Amino acid sequence: MADPDTPDEDEASGDESPRGPPPRGPPSRGPPKRGPPSRGSPGGPPSGPPSGPPSGPSGGPPSGPPKGPSTGPPSTPPAEPTNDIPITSLTPSPEELMDEDPVEEEAMESDDSEEVDEGPQERGPPKRGPPSRGPPGRRGPPNRGPPVKADSVESDEGQSESSTFDAALARMTGQEKEVIVDAEELAAEEAAEAKAEEDERVAASEQNEKWEEPEEEEEEPLPEIEPLPKETADGSRYPKLTKAKTGRLKDAPLTGHIVPHTHWDRAWYLPFQKYRYRLVELVDDLLDLMENNPKAYPTFELDGQTIVLEDYLEVKPENAGRIEKLVNKGRLNIGPWYVLPDEFIVGGEALVRNLLMGDRTAKRWGGRSEVGYVPDPFGHVAQLPAILKGAGLDSFIFTRGAGPWIQEAGGVFNWYASDGKTKVLAVQQVPDYPNLMAWGFEERPLDRKDSLDVNVDTAMERMQRLLDKHEGMGWKPEVLLFGQGSDHTHPQPTLPMLIGKASQKFNGKIKFEHSSFPAYIEALKGWLGKKKMFRYQGELHSGWDRNILSGVFSARLYLKRANDQSMRVLRDRIEQLSAISCAHGGRFRGDRLDLAWREILRNHPHDDICGCSVDETHDDMEVRFKHADQISAMLEDDLRLELREQMDLSHEDRDAVPVLLHNPLAKAWSGSLMIDLAVPKFRCWLDHGLPVKIEMAAPAGDCMIHTSGLKITPKSWDLHVHYDRVANVELPRVIGRIHVHRLPPGLSVAHILPGRGSTSLPAEPVNLGGEFGRTDWMDNGLVRVLFRADGRFDIMDHSTGRHIVGAGRLEDSEDAGDSYDWSAGGHPVPQAAGRGEKMHERVLANDSRFADMDEANRQVYLTIEQQDDWTATVRLHIAWALPARFDDATQKRSEELEWNTIDHYITLRSGHSMVEVETWVNNACEDHRLRLHIPTGVDAKNVHAGAAFDVVERPANWPHHPGWEQPHVPTQHFSDLLMAEEKGGGVALFCPGSNEYEAMTGEHGTTLAVTLLRSTGYLSRDGFASRRNRAGPVFAAPGAQCKGAICTRWSVLAYEDSWAEANIHQIAETYACQASIISALPKPQLDGEFDEVCTEGTRGQRMQPIRLVGDGPMPIIACFKPAADGNGNVVRLYNPTDQVWDGRIETDLPLFNVRGCDLLENETTKPRISKSGWPAKLNAKSIATWRFN
Repeated sequence: MADPDTPDEDEASGDESPRGPPPRGPPSRGPPKRGPPSRGSPGGPPSGPPSGPPSGPSGGPPSGPPKGPSTGPPSTPPAEPTNDIPITSLTPSPEELMDEDPVEEEAMESDDSEEVDEGPQERGPPKRGPPSRGPPGRRGPPNRGPPVKADSVESDEGQSESSTFDAALARMTGQEKEVIVDAEELAAEEAAEAKAEEDERVAASEQNEKWEEPEEEEEEPLPEIEPLPKETADGSRYPKLTKAKTGRLKDAPLTGHIVPHTHWDRAWYLPFQKYRYRLVELVDDLLDLMENNPKAYPTFELDGQTIVLEDYLEVKPENAGRIEKLVNKGRLNIGPWYVLPDEFIVGGEALVRNLLMGDRTAKRWGGRSEVGYVPDPFGHVAQLPAILKGAGLDSFIFTRGAGPWIQEAGGVFNWYASDGKTKVLAVQQVPDYPNLMAWGFEERPLDRKDSLDVNVDTAMERMQRLLDKHEGMGWKPEVLLFGQGSDHTHPQPTLPMLIGKASQKFNGKIKFEHSSFPAYIEALKGWLGKKKMFRYQGELHSGWDRNILSGVFSARLYLKRANDQSMRVLRDRIEQLSAISCAHGGRFRGDRLDLAWREILRNHPHDDICGCSVDETHDDMEVRFKHADQISAMLEDDLRLELREQMDLSHEDRDAVPVLLHNPLAKAWSGSLMIDLAVPKFRCWLDHGLPVKIEMAAPAGDCMIHTSGLKITPKSWDLHVHYDRVANVELPRVIGRIHVHRLPPGLSVAHILPGRGSTSLPAEPVNLGGEFGRTDWMDNGLVRVLFRADGRFDIMDHSTGRHIVGAGRLEDSEDAGDSYDWSAGGHPVPQAAGRGEKMHERVLANDSRFADMDEANRQVYLTIEQQDDWTATVRLHIAWALPARFDDATQKRSEELEWNTIDHYITLRSGHSMVEVETWVNNACEDHRLRLHIPTGVDAKNVHAGAAFDVVERPANWPHHPGWEQPHVPTQHFSDLLMAEEKGGGVALFCPGSNEYEAMTGEHGTTLAVTLLRSTGYLSRDGFASRRNRAGPVFAAPGAQCKGAICTRWSVLAYEDSWAEANIHQIAETYACQASIISALPKPQLDGEFDEVCTEGTRGQRMQPIRLVGDGPMPIIACFKPAADGNGNVVRLYNPTDQVWDGRIETDLPLFNVRGCDLLENETTKPRISKSGWPAKLNAKSIATWRFN
């Protein structure tokens, strides 16, 4: 997705997509997309509380609908720049693209610098692309003047350029004889031209001292030329182009690398299939152009993602060979990514899988680009340098997220990962990735770019302004980068001519060349040599010169929850079970694991997973998540049959029914699991209606399983799918919820048996109490929860003495923004008016309502959902009447109200200090944001938030910078975990699948506000209080209103010491992970009988594949899976703390050899094996990977 700064060729092409609502009008209100809301009667709230919980409490993932219901800048915000650059000159809107203001010149010397490494920067030429020759140039807006016609411009050889283009025109319009290009003749011609150029260069260098300054002549533009014909006589759209002749050029101190590319949003304001329709034409034309013009059009960048080729070749498989030839020659650069993702929302392991998939798919066609090109996501995570370096990439080209310090850095810097050691060479594109898009089409940017009707005058004026912009931004290197392309733009056949014209125009100042990203990075490294460089460490998430669009963290939250759920099942359960089975001789199913990951990764492009596209695009995403879940379900079914043959299921009671319990962590797990299993119909305990229990097959220390909630259903018909047939049989089922305390890591055999479960408790029982028959509190001896009549509750932690007052407070405010950003009302920018005024102060919501204070429009009920000594769950039901919508005409919320319901299921467990909550929201309103407040009682200056392979520290209160393009918004990203900490301890909030928080300071210290729901009706709008201009086309997006039910799981825990010492990061992973209970029965036969049930197997009754032994804060298992090539298994750990972990990794699996490896699973080191394990050391904030078999 491009910023509004660069008009998209497709955006205004007149295609059939919804053109959006009228200017500032109300959004389309169509039927709810997420299911019917609970609306109640118009005159009052819904009658009483709902009949029962959708799912009840859970220690695992949400048990309701599977799809129900990261980040900011560095921890210390950068200081204000000493000289403020006019932001209007940095990020023009589409309306301002043609009359951009020049920036003020600003030169800074860096104090924060360091020595450049000699190693990686001296590695020689990249795999593809010609080497760069030297330096670059600057920038500004294009000329708006009319095209000027001219006769001709004389070259040094005396041949007029008009004659060259007349000849080209004759060939293109079919007025010349058919052109048949012979490969041998073409090669001979190119060799002769190369020799002539070399002779000319040598002669010029010998006579260089004798050259006189030529008289400057006024250059005239080329005459206007007719557009290209549809096809040439040989069926190609592009005949051979004539490379512009520049004559002798003076030595120039700068070199401008002009890199033709396209940025291909796979889906955005059009859905995938409509974009692919255009993609096919683009690649068809590109292949013709490059094949017919190997010298005039040597390279092209296909957007850093290999999925573009997969999508194309699905339609045109016959062109795979043509693509492979171009890739192998280094002319067509692909990868290194599979898709260009949003980095914050998808998380660290998904970024690794993305690069791994990109590397493997690129190898099919000749190999990937070696440049970490990430042009357009909305900021970058702090650990991206470690992820890129771990994938063999040492450079990074980006657009968004740098602060004012980028001027001091001169546009290039060493970006360090969180460990402070791992770095990549980072280059910011000035001012963005499409800085030279539609070159020569400044007056008619919507014309097809394969037209020859370009205006050389406006093209040269635009280049001058780009050069000026580089100078104004403090650009230091003598090599400049120009991206000649943008969103969905086709290659320009006029590019060789324009490059030649630019070299003539700026002769002696800068030399331009057709280049590639690898060639540019090589040239930049050559220029840097041993120069000292600016050093930066932390997230890139500032809106200093670009919109950072943080509201995407809460847009369409149902998609974020679906993504988290699908990835958790695949990573925590399916891959681990696959690795265990493979280690014992099971089938390697890497192809199907890849297929599931492909479906998930195809939802990770930033416009998809961010929720900022049209409804059709996001409807397709839901289907892909379902496909991934279906593949996971089939894999699990196959794996359980293999594992039941491997594990010892035997039991002395022939009526025992075996099950497998799986804990994916390296530590004990506690929580609740749902069970729904068919069981054999001939069991004594079925006939007598006895209670049943689940008993571990082998001693399991202090593990306890509470089964009082299990029920045996009458026989029911079900479909049991065999390998190639189905059995439709009638069998009883065991259904219910079990509570597990300290389930051992790995895979354990257990049995369903007649009898009652353990009567002992992990600790004190859970009690409920109150006055006059009410339920006012519940207590387990570690923590007490007190319920309030206004819908809030207090938490008193007995061990730490902390008192959290008013937890679960609900806040609702208007949302006058769009899918990219939340906004307060009252500050609209009229449609097509361009940019709004600078945001001189942070604007707060005009109409914020709190459920506890809105007694007239609120009803609260409390019911006990479950109670025994082990666990208790209380439902706090709130019905709340809220404004139905936001009125754009009045810029106020409507007087009409709609009833919404919010249900908190609050659970306490014996032996646990954590208060667990499932919150279900049934949304009936539009244009609003609903948030949950947790007043921590902690006075925290900074907040710690879970991030990709990290826990990052950010300010609790962000400063407001009115001169920035988009000043910091107070809402930021987090993954799974938030902490407000002071000396001696703090309060942690766990919230898997959620992505947006705000820290606020108030009466009760730091309050953590988490977004439960954000409703908006637009893809983008022109501007409002939190953003000055549109972030995309103005389209209606009624599905972004998110009507219907959505679930959020969250929990609160008070702790002592630092979060690392308290292992809060491990507790967060325990709360978020996917433990499971799996049937170990074979498939039933047609008569309902089972083959042998309790087989002996060969591998025992417990299997711990990964065991971490060591002192101090434990690292987290990022993945344990089969290696991508099927040769052994891979385990990856990361250490998010500031402490070194020095320990061992041990396994119960067969172990013959171990290798340390990079993130692409290439072997790097060989640790020594001893006692079924190997030594492992993880430095602070580091990531480490091993493969073993």
